[in-house]
Amino acid sequence: MKLLIYNLRGVIYVLRDVRISNLQVSFNGQHVLNNLSFNVSAGEMLAIIGPNGAGKTTLLKAILGLIAPQDGRIVLETDRRKAVIGYVPQSRTIDEETPIETRDFISLGQLSGIFPWLLKKEREHLKQVMMLTDTQRIAGKTVGRLSGGERQRAFLAQALIRDPDLLLLDESTANLDPYAQEKMMQLVRKINRDQKLTVIFISHDLHLVKKYADRIMILSPESYDIVSADELPDAQTLNSVYRLPAGIHPSGDRKKRLGKQPV
Repeated sequence: MKLLIYNLRGVIYVLRDVRISNLQVSFNGQHVLNNLSFNVSAGEMLAIIGPNGAGKTTLLKAILGLIAPQDGRIVLETDRRKAVIGYVPQSRTIDEETPIETRDFISLGQLSGIFPWLLKKEREHLKQVMMLTDTQRIAGKTVGRLSGGERQRAFLAQALIRDPDLLLLDESTANLDPYAQEKMMQLVRKINRDQKLTVIFISHDLHLVKKYADRIMILSPESYDIVSADELPDAQTLNSVYRLPAGIHPSGDRKKRLGKQPV
């Protein structure tokens, strides 16, 4: 499958499926990922759930090229010279006194050519991305002073600044309260649908997974399975069959709201 997509710059490009074939990653002789194979269709939103140590983050790092697999193939086809991947981590260590403003933080990596400043088209694109992610209201605020929800939006905006073919989210809502989690995932889903951006995200929250994912990979140390949101087993079954920890949050465990923090 392939999609013709207009990105924020109005440029059209071809995005094809992500294909993982017989992926094997080991550390110190211990298999973390063993013969893992799956496809992600262009414009799809795939969630990954599983216990700690199942290889969820390892898989994302392999896709990013930060880890070299012992065997298997990772194919991200695009008509660009090289596929562009956006990445949003669970957290980053940023000192409260870090002087960089949010606008400048988001634009990191956007500079092109020999000039140490943004060109007009880059400034326009930065404005579009900040409007899309609702970060223009915190543009002049230093990154160290942002709330958890604001900071994750800034990370997301930075990941989108190069118009990625694929967006990877590594438990990017884990440290947010439920209200901020919902707002973050609503935003990601909107971008996914409006721009047909392919998204792979890791989460321990079954409510978010069932609500926002098109398909779900259940990854355990011994096996993996991919199901639709309607086919996802309940938390008790996941815990017993796939050894998912008690920390996996079922859909009914989100009634308590911790109070709205800025998002």
